Amino acid sequence: MHSDTHQYEILIVDIQQNFQPHIDQYESVIEVSQKLLSAARMLEIPILAFEQYPKGLGHTDSRLMAFSPPVIEKTAFSAMAAMTQSAKSLSPKSIKVIVGLEAHICVYQTVQDLLKCGQQVYVLADGVCSRDRQHKIWALEQLRYDGAKVMCLETFLFEALKDATHPQFKQVSKLIQ
Repeated sequence: MHSDTHQYEILIVDIQQNFQPHIDQYESVIEVSQKLLSAARMLEIPILAFEQYPKGLGHTDSRLMAFSPPVIEKTAFSAMAAMTQSAKSLSPKSIKVIVGLEAHICVYQTVQDLLKCGQQVYVLADGVCSRDRQHKIWALEQLRYDGAKVMCLETFLFEALKDATHPQFKQVSKLIQ
């Protein structure tokens, strides 16, 4: 056994289709998230998706729904209460790996709540965005200061693999070439 990828859990926060026209980095977040979910499937990392008020904001982008993540609806900006109520979070010990929208609201509040509960949190900087790019920058600075690890998709994937001899190394590394 190479790396214990069961120590991770991926949270997709509010990557909903109705945001697309309003966020210029939307497509790059979709691309990063698709690669993350492909790797998660190969490495058997659990995934949870959250939707902020889907009646008004639409559902999770269909390109991500192709990976069939369990979806939890919410109205609170933080996904924490919805996660707790649904009891779908797998392990309090797992490192939560976060992608989503918007970095300075729902992602920010979710990460803050996870940190307050003593969770380890990785925020994929290339997998989050806000309508205003500066808001994303400020949110990531604050989250890093408060204890979240901010990294890119590639950093996370190579941490999950740990070693070039990992059985899925070639498959996963192809995603980011």
